Amino acid sequence: MRVSLPAPHRLPMLLPGLASLAGFVAWCALSGTEPESWHLTLLLAWFALLGWMHAYRRYRVYADTPLARVRSAPQGYVALDGIGRALAGVPLHAPLSGLPCLWYRLKTESRTRDGKWEVEEDFCSEDSFLLEDDDGARCAVCPIDAQIEVFHQDVSVDGDTRRTQWVLIPGTQLHVIGDFRSRRPIEDRDSAHAEVRERLAEWKRSGEAQRRFDRDASGALDMAEWEDARRAAQAEVHVEREAAKDHPAYHLLQAPADGRPFVISDKPPAQVRRRYQAQAWVTLGLFFLALLATAWMRTHP
Repeated sequence: MRVSLPAPHRLPMLLPGLASLAGFVAWCALSGTEPESWHLTLLLAWFALLGWMHAYRRYRVYADTPLARVRSAPQGYVALDGIGRALAGVPLHAPLSGLPCLWYRLKTESRTRDGKWEVEEDFCSEDSFLLEDDDGARCAVCPIDAQIEVFHQDVSVDGDTRRTQWVLIPGTQLHVIGDFRSRRPIEDRDSAHAEVRERLAEWKRSGEAQRRFDRDASGALDMAEWEDARRAAQAEVHVEREAAKDHPAYHLLQAPADGRPFVISDKPPAQVRRRYQAQAWVTLGLFFLALLATAWMRTHP
């Protein structure tokens, strides 16, 4: 089972085709002519060509990205294998089964009068989880904007409501491909000046500044006492930042900013690769069929 990207994330892929369709409609309206059959098949060929370009690019990127290990992975676009683990803290639970999971998607549909199912809500969890390779090294994975390839699917029908759930289960072997970054905790902190300012503001809100530095018990800090408080805050922040420099780097895999595929899969990579390749061949075949149909209609009006 392949879980598609939600509609907002597919829109950029459709923009070239939608722009072409809008241009075609505008041309027909301005020229005052009705579109002929070969116009439509030529437009279909253009859509198929765009689909092939997208499918082939995704297939080649997925097939050609080398597998790396978390400890030695280069910064940038990589593929990783490992076991999915939950982050410490409150576990994520699947809505239908209530069981712990790493990620879930829940689609809710209602039955219309003609018996068709209409989507009411389509929601994906955005909680990060861990990928642990066979060396024990771990990398956090942020699933936002990912294309998720999952085996496990549950369907629940209650009257005119159908709920379909896809989940990634903890302990499952995963193959992920995306943008890999290593950061140290000190890099995520504000500047020292900002931290000192925030520390002083917190002391003032909690009353700690007055308790610690109002030496004359006047109920307010004078300039000298505020200077003592500032120096104390600077000293504390300096000690904390120096300690943070010794913390080991953490690793994060997320969606690439350049639009390359971001895939999280609990299926064998070869299986996903073959399907991507098949999709590329199908769209290319549609392109040539549409071209042949266009040529035949032009010669047989």
